[in-house]
Amino acid sequence: MYRAPSKQRQRAFRVLVYGIMTTTVLLLVTILVFIMLGYRFNQATSTIQQGGLVQFNTRPTNANVTVGSAKLANRTPSKITVNPGDYNVTMEKKGYHKWSKSVEVKPGQVLWLNYAQLVPKSITTKQVMELDAVADVLASPNGDRYALIANASEPSIDFIDITSDTPKQSSITLPQTEVPVEPTTYNVNAWGSDSDKILLTAKTEKATNWLVADRRDEAKTVNLSTKYGVDIADAIFDPRSNSRIIIRTSMGDVRIADLSADTISGVIASSVTSMSTYINDALLVVQKTSDTSQSVGYVSFGSKSVRQLQEINNSDRTFVAGATYFGDPYIAISNGNTLGVYKLRTLPSSGSNVSISMTNLLSASLPATAEHLSIKTGGRFVLAQYASGLLTYDIELKKQSNASFTAPVASELRWLDKYHFYLTNGTSLEVLEFDGGNTHSITPLATSFDAIWRDNGKYIYTINSIKDGKFVLQRSKMILDS
Repeated sequence: MYRAPSKQRQRAFRVLVYGIMTTTVLLLVTILVFIMLGYRFNQATSTIQQGGLVQFNTRPTNANVTVGSAKLANRTPSKITVNPGDYNVTMEKKGYHKWSKSVEVKPGQVLWLNYAQLVPKSITTKQVMELDAVADVLASPNGDRYALIANASEPSIDFIDITSDTPKQSSITLPQTEVPVEPTTYNVNAWGSDSDKILLTAKTEKATNWLVADRRDEAKTVNLSTKYGVDIADAIFDPRSNSRIIIRTSMGDVRIADLSADTISGVIASSVTSMSTYINDALLVVQKTSDTSQSVGYVSFGSKSVRQLQEINNSDRTFVAGATYFGDPYIAISNGNTLGVYKLRTLPSSGSNVSISMTNLLSASLPATAEHLSIKTGGRFVLAQYASGLLTYDIELKKQSNASFTAPVASELRWLDKYHFYLTNGTSLEVLEFDGGNTHSITPLATSFDAIWRDNGKYIYTINSIKDGKFVLQRSKMILDS
């Protein structure tokens, strides 16, 4: 005879069912959370490990990706979570050279391999403009034009706009009131961040004049040397405004010229042998304190007080560079053939008494004395360049890389984008990654003038010499038609 379950048994059954359901949901959520955090079962070790996420992208996209011996199902852009360890990663596409790099995947971290430039196996280079003469060239910061001096003895600057398929040329002539009367050699030195103003030097037999010109209005040309009556050894644009120029005199005094206010500051630092800017906050300086000692420090903009970061008890060539990376301050100091990279908790005003904490991230020896020091790519890469090579320290990955040049390089490296620099050796244009990897020869090139990457990497522009002493603007096609 059937008996209906008692209310007590029904209640117990419901509690059991709800308990099982809740436990199952919690278990599934926990498993999903662990999967999202990159935990996987490693069949090789029969253990559960937290993997790392690797993001892939190439220019152009739609490339096949292989990590170790595993070929990914998806093409670039793509991503995958893999067990921690060392891998060789390749990305390849028909018609292009294979891209390859050895990487380390760390548990719980993201590794970005989103900068791979695929180089065509066959590159077409086309002449797009003839130039009668070229003495000096400088590419603008945003890569939209060249500043060009055709005749080094004439106070004239040509500008070549390459933002369209048909380059456009314009020119300005510097006012006679602002240029030396004596025979002069003109050189372009630096662009302002607005790609409008430009610093140039006018060298005579007796002196070097520093001038600021505006590509939009030649009447705004200012001869800094004669206007302010100072013997300038070096000048850079103030990061706060392209109307202000930071000047280092031949005596080592640093002053700031304000073209808008038509003023020049007093001395904000003295005995300075080299200087560089720290974002928009301060000027980093190396000061000679005696014949056998130096001081590395900084002076905040708006202050006249230099604060010391490091004392150096030798007279070897010294440079300092600084930047922030994800909000944290970093300082790099090269002294002779040594390099130190430091992370700071903060960089307070140079006039304050707030303590400064410097954590050493890297102490390295270079094969030779550093000739240039910089921090690139939004503060990620520290670059110490010497004649025969380059040391790169990746702040994000805490990784040091060394690259050797095929021939000595005296000038500071020039960059096509955030991850690629180039070398001109008199016979060809070579493009390399920040660590010297994936080197490719792009096009024959008999000059050493600046190159520009345009149209999202589709073209590289260069200026080459041809017969009869003439020159051409040319572009090399880096992305093949689909």
